Amino acid sequence: MVENIYKGAIARIHIDNQISEAFEIQRGVRQGDPISPKLYIAFIEQVFKEADLKYDINIDGEYLRDLRFADDVALCTEKEEEMEEHLDGLNSESKKVGLKIHKGKTKYMTTYKTERPIVIDNENSLSQNTHSWARQHQ
Repeated sequence: MVENIYKGAIARIHIDNQISEAFEIQRGVRQGDPISPKLYIAFIEQVFKEADLKYDINIDGEYLRDLRFADDVALCTEKEEEMEEHLDGLNSESKKVGLKIHKGKTKYMTTYKTERPIVIDNENSLSQNTHSWARQHQ
């Protein structure tokens, strides 16, 4: 049923009063379609299950591994190596289904200053968020 809804879907891009030629949408979910958020949630949940994230943090007896809102994700670990392992797992599983972690938009935050960058795909690609809420409220 979902395949039939998306089969043959076309789009045009509108920029500065100019409209592109129509093109077929080959993957992804349609923006503004009421079913799109639910499809994305189901899809990303499977990616997280396959990534098999092992680490979490303990806050007052509650274990927290990740927080998700729309297409934003916050991963929670105690060590940089654990974060890299989670990111590697998510990156690997995401690639299998055609998703990609946008390294330019991906940041990490610690409760301490570190000179060691977080690495994805053997690249020192993630920058540390210099404003740490947690550091200010310890």
